[in-house]
Amino acid sequence: MSTCFTALHTPRPHRPLRARKPKRRCLRGCSRFAALSLAAGFWLAASGCSTSDGSEGSGGHGAAGSGGTSAVGGATGSGGSAATSSGTTAAGGALTGGQPGSGGIAASGGTSAVGGAIGLGGSEGTTGGTTGRGGSTGAGGSEGTTGGTTGRGGTAGRGGATGAGGSTRGGGTGGGAAGSGGQTASGGAAGSGGGGEAAGGSTATASCTFAQEATTSSKIATVGIVTWSTTLADLTEAHIDFGLTTSYGYTAPVDLKAADYRTLLLGMKPTKTYNYRIVASNGSGQCTSPNYTITTGSLPTGLSKITVSNKSTASPLFGGFLITGQFVQNGSSGSVPAYIVDADGDYVWVFAPGGDVPGVKMNYAGTHIWTNSVNIAFGGGATGNATVHRVSMDGLTNDNLSSKFTGQNHQLTVLPDETVAFYAYGSNGCDDIKEYSPGTGNTKTIVNSCTAIGGVSAAHVNDIQYSKDDDTLVFSELDNQVIVKVKRSDGSTVWTLNGGQAAFTGDTWKGGQHGIHVLGLDKLIFFNNNSTVNMGGGAGLGGDGSGSSAVELALDLSGKKMTKAWSYKASPSIQNDIMGDVQRLPNGNTIVAYSTKGVLHEVSADGTLLQEWSWDLGGQFGYIEKRATLYGPPPR
Repeated sequence: MSTCFTALHTPRPHRPLRARKPKRRCLRGCSRFAALSLAAGFWLAASGCSTSDGSEGSGGHGAAGSGGTSAVGGATGSGGSAATSSGTTAAGGALTGGQPGSGGIAASGGTSAVGGAIGLGGSEGTTGGTTGRGGSTGAGGSEGTTGGTTGRGGTAGRGGATGAGGSTRGGGTGGGAAGSGGQTASGGAAGSGGGGEAAGGSTATASCTFAQEATTSSKIATVGIVTWSTTLADLTEAHIDFGLTTSYGYTAPVDLKAADYRTLLLGMKPTKTYNYRIVASNGSGQCTSPNYTITTGSLPTGLSKITVSNKSTASPLFGGFLITGQFVQNGSSGSVPAYIVDADGDYVWVFAPGGDVPGVKMNYAGTHIWTNSVNIAFGGGATGNATVHRVSMDGLTNDNLSSKFTGQNHQLTVLPDETVAFYAYGSNGCDDIKEYSPGTGNTKTIVNSCTAIGGVSAAHVNDIQYSKDDDTLVFSELDNQVIVKVKRSDGSTVWTLNGGQAAFTGDTWKGGQHGIHVLGLDKLIFFNNNSTVNMGGGAGLGGDGSGSSAVELALDLSGKKMTKAWSYKASPSIQNDIMGDVQRLPNGNTIVAYSTKGVLHEVSADGTLLQEWSWDLGGQFGYIEKRATLYGPPPR
């Protein structure tokens, strides 16, 4: 299959223009990928290229010409790209709804005069649709005037068309609304040198062609897989905008080193048609593909229904995506899912790796998800049956790495270099703090938790997080009700909070704790279960059972004093004895997860309940992570 295009390149702003003849390029032999099983696959080739500029320049009045069509055969009316509010250039330059352009130059052979864009020297953007006088072609000019759309010296900003089938998007010569572009009819070609940067604009445009293929994953039908190519050389950046409408709303970054620029579209709802476009840039400009569509498939049935209830508008909600998995208290020999839900509570990613999955964590590169089973084992020396998987975001790769994580339980965390920190049952009744390196495949012990705490003979770790400010690990331990920081380099203890070995005086807590979020060197937030008994066995925890809460601690590192700086307790109270997690969001809100009660709260900085999520009966979930986007490094 061969698709041909008239390609026009737009130089960078302020670079002198010289006349060029438009080149006609053909893209041949576009490979057709086999659609993956159970997926809807299709092949699309670009029929043109929509050029997209950056921000519009300031000071303009009119919108970019919404008409401006050059006639078949190539005569270009003056003012064809002038920013008028209503006029449309007819074939040969007559303005429908306005006056005939007095400056139009009929191009012989289908091209406008050398150095000009469509309608060079066209009018200032006036309401009423008349073209300006004196629409002569400037010799090589490229500077758009501020305050109007008259091209000074040969171009009228970016309102005109740019090649066969090509339509411009976005900015006129500044300030005006982006027009639909002035599309060039087949046979008409814009003059070489058109399309220069308008005054105040920030991104030059370039013409190119795209060939692309899209399908949905055969394992996770809400994940789109796009492979593509372009005639634009030496790419420096590319991304794919996508969404339910052509306003898009989501952006997928492109790895320029990936074969065929393979890119995943993540976060899409099931059985919906999505729009997307490819945007590619190099040193001289940016090129945008036409709009394409992809339709997602269905997800597995039997998922717990999530009800989202807004409670207050006192502060903006964070939105984004929630990553978690289904928790089964006594483990599971069956298979329950890890999953991602969007801000509406709709499932957008579901994968069942085998067993229960209270621990679900994206890696730093955003390419994989780590999952693990709860693996509660009882009795000295017992290691249980850890199940740890690393799953690619398209679900097509599922690495069972359980043999590297003997005795692992509850959850794990991923470091910036992709090292995985976790804890596993030790031989002395105390969990070991460990790390696994995907690069080398090696697992090493950092420290035994009883050694780190000091003076104890049993320790049940239930959460671990990374402190990036000092390259340490912070873990929560239930039996002794402590939170401990240790150095990765040698396993030495930096500090211990709460309990009999506490290095800090001041406020304390009872009732045990689970999830923690390190907020800095001198502050963290944790989920206080406030339980009366230790559900994992051992001595009672001393709580009063009146409801679990989220507690923020402020640490005076020099004075060694700990203060409760903030807390949240639901009203009516929710007593969550097993599991529980908490996360401070970038906008200042806090997520409080009552995991085994199937309830999640988003609260404001002043403790106002903004939104409640509730899972239907049996919908217990594990540790949580809220993310603004499914691309890039995790928030904690």
